[in-house]
Amino acid sequence: MFMWIILIISILSIFYFFIKASFHKHVLKIAFRNIFRIKRESFLMILGSMVGTAFIIGSLGMNDSFKNYIYKSVDMFFGEIDEVINSKVSLDYNKIEPFIKELKEKDLIDGVIPIFFKLYPVTKKGNIQGLKISELAQASIVGMNYELTKSFGEEKINIPSEFFKLKNNEAIITKRLADRLKISEGDYIEIITGASPINILFPKRFKVIKIINSKGVLNYRGLDANNGIGTVFITLKAGQNMTKIPNNKYYQILISNKGDFIAGNKLTNTIKDLYTKYNIEGEFIPVKNNQIKAVDRGGVSYIFLALSLFAIISGGVLIINMYSMLVAERKKELGVLRAIGFKKKDIRNIIFYESIFYTIFSIPFGIFTGLLISRFTFSKVTTLFKSLSSFENIIGEIPLIDSYYISPNSIIIGIAVGILLPLTITFWYSHSIGKLNIVNAIKDLEEEKKKTKFEKYKYAIENSFAIIVFIIALFLKIDSLIILGVKSFLILISAIMITTFNLKYIEIFLLNIIRLKGKFVPILKIAFSYPMRNRKRTGAIITLYGMVIFIIVILTILPYIQQEQLKSSRDTLFAGFDGVVVEMPTNLFPVKIDEEEFKNVNGINSVGEFYFLKAKNEEKEDYALVFGSKEFFTQNKLKIKETIKEFKNLSNKEVWLKVYNNPEYAIIPERLTDPKYGYNFELGKTYTAYIPKQSFGPNQNETITGTITFKIVAITSKISESLAMGPVMSINNNNIEKYKKDAIHGFFFSMNSKFKQNIEKYLKSKNQFYIFVDDLLNLGLKASQGMVSIFNSFLYFGLMVGIIGIAITMMKSVNERRRVVGMLKAIGFTKNMVFLSFFIEATIIIILGIIIGVSSGTFTSYLIFTRLFADSGAVFKIPYGSLSLMSLTFYLISVIFIYLPSKAASKLSPNEAMRSLD
Repeated sequence: MFMWIILIISILSIFYFFIKASFHKHVLKIAFRNIFRIKRESFLMILGSMVGTAFIIGSLGMNDSFKNYIYKSVDMFFGEIDEVINSKVSLDYNKIEPFIKELKEKDLIDGVIPIFFKLYPVTKKGNIQGLKISELAQASIVGMNYELTKSFGEEKINIPSEFFKLKNNEAIITKRLADRLKISEGDYIEIITGASPINILFPKRFKVIKIINSKGVLNYRGLDANNGIGTVFITLKAGQNMTKIPNNKYYQILISNKGDFIAGNKLTNTIKDLYTKYNIEGEFIPVKNNQIKAVDRGGVSYIFLALSLFAIISGGVLIINMYSMLVAERKKELGVLRAIGFKKKDIRNIIFYESIFYTIFSIPFGIFTGLLISRFTFSKVTTLFKSLSSFENIIGEIPLIDSYYISPNSIIIGIAVGILLPLTITFWYSHSIGKLNIVNAIKDLEEEKKKTKFEKYKYAIENSFAIIVFIIALFLKIDSLIILGVKSFLILISAIMITTFNLKYIEIFLLNIIRLKGKFVPILKIAFSYPMRNRKRTGAIITLYGMVIFIIVILTILPYIQQEQLKSSRDTLFAGFDGVVVEMPTNLFPVKIDEEEFKNVNGINSVGEFYFLKAKNEEKEDYALVFGSKEFFTQNKLKIKETIKEFKNLSNKEVWLKVYNNPEYAIIPERLTDPKYGYNFELGKTYTAYIPKQSFGPNQNETITGTITFKIVAITSKISESLAMGPVMSINNNNIEKYKKDAIHGFFFSMNSKFKQNIEKYLKSKNQFYIFVDDLLNLGLKASQGMVSIFNSFLYFGLMVGIIGIAITMMKSVNERRRVVGMLKAIGFTKNMVFLSFFIEATIIIILGIIIGVSSGTFTSYLIFTRLFADSGAVFKIPYGSLSLMSLTFYLISVIFIYLPSKAASKLSPNEAMRSLD
């Protein structure tokens, strides 16, 4: 609403000025004719304004598209379900009803559905009796009163009529599950509800009466948005019969907040506060809020937002530069008009109306170009997510970013900025130009100003300010990513200011240190004189280049470090093994594999097993205990950083073997010795791990079932993800026996990569969850490279703003200095000398922007690295080759754009140039 008001004000302002101008038609005619009198200048003004607007709208489109992806992800997994009250035992609805009643009275919700929800093995009828173990699939079993869906959510759900006629022996299943089990409508499925022989011999049997799309009803697929292979919908009564829970008791209560599937999420905190006062025996889980955080893991949306803000600044700087130059080059012409009787108000209006015409012409093209830019760039995002979808066995189902989206508000913002910014700038400058001395304006002389104390000490004050900003930035303590961003921005800006304020020292360096001689001395002096005289314009161009390259450098160095770490981390991801098979805790035999059988699979070199237990320290903080077989201790490639004195002279292999042979010894990762992670394990000390009842989902049971004592004899070097995620002990430890039943069990293996498909086929046939280390590495590399490609393609358009900006600046500066060129040629400057003076001038500005961008970007990359990556064991590396190639490429592209105006300046004849009043 606010942006619409701004847009309406902008449009009404333009109409007001034109209506007002209609009473002074001569002023309007002069402003309009200026556009067609100097067509090249007008084209450059429209082009510059168009590019600035396009980049603003394009960046907002990118940001909107990613936000739209987050919303689609939420809709895909939870629809309008905002919160879930969950219990592993059961929830008595009578005790929850007062809470629900208050929510309804306060108009906070628009639907509540109690449901039965459990994960069970499902198969086609006959497979269990036929011992076709590989044909089982883990699926969600959902039971509810489907009539309640008619009054659930803002947009009521239309579900197939079969749901309302469902009988207790019938089921509706999702298409993905049907495809996996090779089931058609009319077939029967069997659900194994327990590990006892009676459950296996006499499973629950249901007739499939309909197969629906994979989203299912309400899009709900469990608390962690994972429904196994698919979902089976049954009646609520059938679900309650499975686990023998009485009527009016449920496992989960689904709640829809007032509003659509995004707006409703804003009420979550209010509802949570009400929930706490009722002391309900269940866990309140804000599933939608959790999903948004999961999708936006690492603050990716903030990165897109930062790029949008950066783009707005870049586009704004270009627009400001364009219109300030417009005012400056019209100074002589406006002085003549003042001399023949035009009023100050008329002078202001001429330049102001001219800028309005440029703005009106450029806005439509800017919108169209911005949409094209962001759509093209976003196509890279779509390509990345499609490639990542092939890794669903590792990262689970992900919603594809398959559609470009830009909100009407973003287009309005782009139009408003595109209108208001140039009009504000030209109004400011035109107001000041109306006060110019007529003679000085015609002669293009600077206004004589009485020097104030500030003017007298301006140079010292400016430099002092820039240095103070730089010092503040250096000593600013990084407490958060926001402070880190502020620190980086201040470093960049202070570097630009110091450089812009001290161009004369660069000139002194080139003349006195390098000792240029001959014709290069006057060429260099002329090349530096204009940038030093027009420091605002020079600073704007350096800022454009510096900001773009600053961001590109960061997005080159950090992914490079990550990619190098991934390439070198193969031996740490799975301790040097090629893959891992994880059997989730269950008593059902279908998900087990035989170790000896696995060893005999063609392509397997060696197999070992491990057990994973959740443990607590005395402060009740969770950590992992890992128990490995002999193969783990003799074949892993984890490096030992430190050992107890008795093991000082032993090799890595000897230390690992000592721990295997002494089941009370443990080796821990370095992370667990660092207090900032919440742990303070020390080498050589003995600790007691308190083992709670093993549960790995929400509503975990904290009941302590026993203890395990271990002595820390060695510490591994920093690792990222590894089997050694906690104290590692020998599988021969006697204490593990009583916990094996509930522990997570799995196998690690080494293999011949030629037989990967064969091994994968075997594991799939056994319904195993498995990961190959190379797949994990490829996923990381592909994701990293894809995101870099996205951001860089976005930023290269930003660089276009800088390149076009400097090209336009050069072309306009040639026109501004036609008389100066004529004078230079009159006093003996050759074509080549004129060309070099313009060319060197632009080259200096470009190189300064590149140097500032690269140096500040590298320094900021190091700050981010120490903040985010130092604890991962990664090493800070700079891709010198890539940065050099990037800098050279940007320079060469820029040179192409500055060559033509420089060449045009050199071809001006003295007579033509000296006559120019432009």
